Amino acid sequence: MIDVLKKIKLNLFKIWLIMLWCFLALSPYLNADTLDEVLRLTFSTNKQLLLSRTQLQSSKTAIDISKSALGLNFSASINGSRGWNINETSKSDSYSSSLTGSYNISDGNLSKSKVLIDESLYKIAKLQLHELEQKVLLDTINSYLNVLRDQKFVELSNNNVAVLERQFLEIRDRFQLGEVTRTDVSQAESALAAAKANLTAKVGSLKISSELFLSLVGIKPYKLMNIKTNFKLPSSLEIAKQNSLKTHTKIIAAKIEEQIARIRIDIAKSQKSPLISFKSIFSNGYNSSSGNSNSVTFRLEGSIPIFNSGRIDSEINQAKINYKAQKESTLLVKRLVEQEIALAWSNVLVSKASIEARKQQVEASSLAYDGVVVEEKLGTRTTLDVINAEQSLLDARTQLASAEREHTYARFSLLAATGELNLKKLNMSVPKIN
Repeated sequence: MIDVLKKIKLNLFKIWLIMLWCFLALSPYLNADTLDEVLRLTFSTNKQLLLSRTQLQSSKTAIDISKSALGLNFSASINGSRGWNINETSKSDSYSSSLTGSYNISDGNLSKSKVLIDESLYKIAKLQLHELEQKVLLDTINSYLNVLRDQKFVELSNNNVAVLERQFLEIRDRFQLGEVTRTDVSQAESALAAAKANLTAKVGSLKISSELFLSLVGIKPYKLMNIKTNFKLPSSLEIAKQNSLKTHTKIIAAKIEEQIARIRIDIAKSQKSPLISFKSIFSNGYNSSSGNSNSVTFRLEGSIPIFNSGRIDSEINQAKINYKAQKESTLLVKRLVEQEIALAWSNVLVSKASIEARKQQVEASSLAYDGVVVEEKLGTRTTLDVINAEQSLLDARTQLASAEREHTYARFSLLAATGELNLKKLNMSVPKIN
């Protein structure tokens, strides 16, 4: 029995060790923040998006309000009174109630046009929400990349300080042996102090970018994972422009604005049409002197404008001019979108070429640094040469990190310029919004 208990305890201990090992192995990934998680969180909790979604619901309700003018309307009224004749010391009672129904038979399609306008405004509001979602996502990606870049800068600066500290200690020891001069020691000490100051500045920049990340996303960046852009961009600039004409939210919204301007012409013209409505009134009353009374009334009402000093014609001409102006505005929006796409496309190409050049710079600077270190020990190079080579290598690595950051951001910016920056395009699941 004792042996069985020992075996059980031993097995439990092994299981506990395995679970602990798994937890320690996976903990960096469990605590890390991925771009997928950050974007989904921002998409669900960003205050601007929440406000815009609420306003969108209000815009949808306006459609129902406009449609109510096309239906039947009923109203009821009731009143009662009691009067006294002071001279005759008598009193009289009376009350009345009525139920009125009305229906708009014809108004020159004014009510229907207003419904069409509210429906179009709702479509524009949805497009503006999508545009805002793109902006918020791009701002979040920009903040995410800034934190990653600044973390890389801090890491490079830390490594630079460590290297210069070793160099300083080595040169100080060599000075005590008489191999180098006091000048060499001072140069190494100065370079180390400058590296520490640079590290302090980089840490400060990281704190600033982290605070901006917190204000935008709502959480502090812990361990941000590197981004892998697995979405596809258009194969050419012309294809990107052609696709944007069909799908870009700004262009679609401008076309809907054209439709609204055209409807406003119809609304202005409807003022010349006759207004016809039908009413039915059922009334019931009582008076102490005449008794009960009941009545039913059917009424057909109509009106048509005859003279208004040219006001209606002027409003029609104004609506036509506004329609032409809106058509020009749509063309301008198309050109601006194409210009934005061309600029974003150029940034992608330039940043990609910059990465290749920076990689070659890092490789060359690394080889140069190794060579200068060897030559300094052989006496053909000075301490200052080593310090300069180390600084050149740090600059090259820093510029490579910046170039990689700019290229990643340029790809997302191109996606936004074409109007396709959304969670679905990024192969991310869209969270449910209440």
